[in-house]
Amino acid sequence: MVIIKRFRTVWGVDSGKDFENWIPCLRRWLIYGRLHTAWAGYVGGRPRDLTPDAHLDIYRDNLERAKILKPVKINAQSGGDYWTLDESVYFYQKTLGIDKELGLTGLVSHETHRNRSLFTPYAAKYILPKIPELRVTADVSHWVVVCERLLDLGEEDKEILDVLIPRVSHIHARIGTTQSSQCPDPEDPVFKEEREFFERLWVRIVKARSKDSGLNTFVPEYGPYPYHPYGSIRTHEQVADSEGARLQRLLEDCLKE
Repeated sequence: MVIIKRFRTVWGVDSGKDFENWIPCLRRWLIYGRLHTAWAGYVGGRPRDLTPDAHLDIYRDNLERAKILKPVKINAQSGGDYWTLDESVYFYQKTLGIDKELGLTGLVSHETHRNRSLFTPYAAKYILPKIPELRVTADVSHWVVVCERLLDLGEEDKEILDVLIPRVSHIHARIGTTQSSQCPDPEDPVFKEEREFFERLWVRIVKARSKDSGLNTFVPEYGPYPYHPYGSIRTHEQVADSEGARLQRLLEDCLKE
């Protein structure tokens, strides 16, 4: 039986002193962990000399901490957009060894995120075929901004999605536009074209995953300002909750077809 499991991000929720606001929720919920391999939270200027090996040290340390929570899955914002493509290949190859050593093989997926090694579909097209075992978190809202277009119109873009989709083990289900990685209200008719593109993509991913896995996971990852446009009628929490429920139905229904 195929299961669609939705997770809820605590992004934008004040953790409180000693995580007092998060702990009651974390005790009730299954854990989906998130880590950065460097420059956690993008606070301050980017540190210098963050080589692939430096990232690997941080990656290992973060995984050791995350493992304590017995996570269902771990999302990694990993690598650097300033590396060469071959440096990124080296880094990702090494992460697989760390995953295995820590007993986390298959639990970690690496996000298609701006500022990271998989920040562009063209980088992914080069990197992913060289590391068949690498799992990916699909947050294609970042790619749409980087490329300034929806990515299933041109033939080359379709080919890149064909490379990506079989590698996806988790979805960050956020609808963005060519100028912003988060729209204020996905159900507004003005975002019809974007909504239809992302829904087509997510349905393809879920159907592909369902062939070899009973568990499909996603997060309606709508965050606070500056991701959420200033002055929006609905808060990012309201959008995340309504989109989570709507997409749960959409993805479950697509498996009945």
